[in-house]
Amino acid sequence: MKKSKLAIICIVIILSILSFYKMTLLQVYVADKGPNFNKVLLQLPVRPEEKFSVKWTHSVSLRPVIETYKIENDLNISIYEMIFDTFSANLPASPDYDTIWEYNDDHIRVYNYDVIFDSVPIVIGKVVANHTLHVRDSVIPLKDIYKPGGFVKIRVVKKSFIKYLIEEAFF
Repeated sequence: MKKSKLAIICIVIILSILSFYKMTLLQVYVADKGPNFNKVLLQLPVRPEEKFSVKWTHSVSLRPVIETYKIENDLNISIYEMIFDTFSANLPASPDYDTIWEYNDDHIRVYNYDVIFDSVPIVIGKVVANHTLHVRDSVIPLKDIYKPGGFVKIRVVKKSFIKYLIEEAFF
């Protein structure tokens, strides 16, 4: 009887500790209005100051674009850099504000942005774009986790370790 009480006490203590330990998670969630609004499609553990990228093919120029973001300490997301190799619609056309343009043999790198997001909006391309999320060694085609043409956002949140474990195990 004493061993079972001790085991229960240990489990309660461990669960209490895990409920107070907070994880930082990058989440991709549905931003389309409707029944799936705010549904989390993907969550990955990350750290403040870490970078992630969204790679896609421009629908007009049919050329690759890489947008790299940085997770700030306050969990907002800043644009770290954008890399592309040709000018096209909805891409930067010239330096603005304090951005720095670096012209290389095979690409243009734009950085030193002063742009902060609480969440990064992405409309998943239907035909050409093939938006792909790159976080460390993970490469996730967004069309594989939500419908092409769908509207998703990427945010960073804090969540208790136990809640994360439960969500990942049962949802």
